Amino acid sequence: MKKFLIILGVFIFSCSNDVPDPASEEIFDNPLDEEEVDYDLPALTFFPVEVGVAAGTSFGVDVFALGFENLAGISIRITFDENRITAASIIPGTIFQDDGSDPIFFSEINAEDGWINLTASFLGSDSASVSATGSVAQLTFTAVATGDSKLQFGSECEMVDPDDVVLEIKGFGEASITAN
Repeated sequence: MKKFLIILGVFIFSCSNDVPDPASEEIFDNPLDEEEVDYDLPALTFFPVEVGVAAGTSFGVDVFALGFENLAGISIRITFDENRITAASIIPGTIFQDDGSDPIFFSEINAEDGWINLTASFLGSDSASVSATGSVAQLTFTAVATGDSKLQFGSECEMVDPDDVVLEIKGFGEASITAN
């Protein structure tokens, strides 16, 4: 009986905690949630959008495509402060992955001028394009000096449909990097 009363007490206590109200508290602030971004869609963004790291250590940032319809290919330029961070590696994301075949994916890093080019194309077995939010690439950087810097998308970014018609990119996110 004593065991039952303890369990009942724990149950009653756990039910007395307040559940946060999503309308009044900023608990749902995922930058990949299309309802949370402060720019128009379709868009390109980074995740996480804020990175704090010690100088000399590595960190990862993902590139995401949000809200694109009929997306078949990408060409993305990302710029960074080459005096503060350096690009270490690039891994293809999952937006163009298909059970039948892997996507075409090329990347180029220019460490001296501080930019990365990503080029990918969908080779799906059942369709010629995707209509989804997804990861384009996983980037790894190393903070080489203290200070603030940003990852930004260059004006050269282009998304296309299966007929090579350019899809409008209405919004661009950015990532803030703080190295201490």
